[in-house]
Amino acid sequence: MVCQKFSSKSALLFLLAYLFQLINAPGAWANPADPVSINTRVDITQPTLGDILTYSITVNHDSDIVIHTPEYVIPEGFEKVGHGKKKPRKLNNQTSQEFWLKLKVDKTGLLTIPAIPIGFDAPDQNDKIVKGQIITSEVNVKVQSLLQLEGNASDIKDIKPIFHIKAPWTHYIWKALGVLFLLALAYFIWKNWKKKASLKTEPLTLLTAEQKALKELQELKSRELIKLGHVREHFYELSEIFRRYMEHRYRFPAQEWTTEEIISHFKGLSDLNEKQKLQARTILTESDKVKFAKAEVETNYDPIEPVIHFIKEATPPIQQEPN
Repeated sequence: MVCQKFSSKSALLFLLAYLFQLINAPGAWANPADPVSINTRVDITQPTLGDILTYSITVNHDSDIVIHTPEYVIPEGFEKVGHGKKKPRKLNNQTSQEFWLKLKVDKTGLLTIPAIPIGFDAPDQNDKIVKGQIITSEVNVKVQSLLQLEGNASDIKDIKPIFHIKAPWTHYIWKALGVLFLLALAYFIWKNWKKKASLKTEPLTLLTAEQKALKELQELKSRELIKLGHVREHFYELSEIFRRYMEHRYRFPAQEWTTEEIISHFKGLSDLNEKQKLQARTILTESDKVKFAKAEVETNYDPIEPVIHFIKEATPPIQQEPN
């Protein structure tokens, strides 16, 4: 562990002279009251190959001095893992700043971390900024071999022969039974869930295409997506409801066809008059404009009403049974 310090700021010439001494005599010590002092250390002085050690530089300085971040030169035998600095703290009316560098050891023997210059800015007696530099001392690290620590390499013994152990079949059987039980339980839960789900959806299968579409339209209307700003989502769901209705009502794959294909199919459809065909075409094209072209829509315009009107108008009359 070594320490260096920067001399008084009483005069510019004295400052520069002392800085020159520091540069040429990095191992010198200064008075603890001096404006700048430096201290270096490593947390592991005798590491082994592969260890990661932390090299720390602590600079104590007056509050009007600005310390620069050191520029590290990684010596041979080390690999840089990371670097940084800790939060400054107050110490004896000065500021203490610690910089750290983590190094991985990849070579045995005596390794040296070289001296590192650290620049700083300090005011002279005329409050002019003077650039200075303070240098750390070299730090020696002795890296030891694991074989040297544990003894001679000839002490290493061969592995023992293979020892056969009987398989614990009882343990495996209980595990298999546990897995089978969990599978049976999961199957039972899934069957019950499927049964309940089918009971919930069963009433919907009894609805006509018109009834199902009108129910879905009322649910979409209650969500008020346009007022909430979800215009494209509203038109997308409206288009899907209308296409599902046409697919179930007129028996053609309306959900898979494009608008042009649907309009072309309507030309030969005798169940709709020309007015209804025009209404369907308008509904589909207006929806496509918002879905794909991002057309603007007035918030007071409700596109659900034309769809409801079309469905009600196209609903076939109820056939009354003869008395």
